Amino acid sequence: MSAVVNFFKAIQLDVGTRQRTGREVALTAETRQGAVDELLGLLQVNVSNARIDPTRTMLQLPAELWTIVGVANTPSPPDDPSALRRAGAKHRRVR
Repeated sequence: MSAVVNFFKAIQLDVGTRQRTGREVALTAETRQGAVDELLGLLQVNVSNARIDPTRTMLQLPAELWTIVGVANTPSPPDDPSALRRAGAKHRRVR
């Protein structure tokens, strides 16, 4: 039986404002802790140099702040041209 793989996204935050900086990393791991370990490996940071808050999955590094969120692994809807959609489904007026 194969292990369930979950998708996570690590988002870098500004240390002072906690706003997104725009840097994101896609992670795949069995657990959230596995995603934390993968991020630390990608950033080449030792676990002893990071402060990890498991309740919010916040990683505080000496000069960086990261948060990890789960990403739904459902397939995206197909890109159908608008002509193939049901006519009038979006713009029906109710009187």
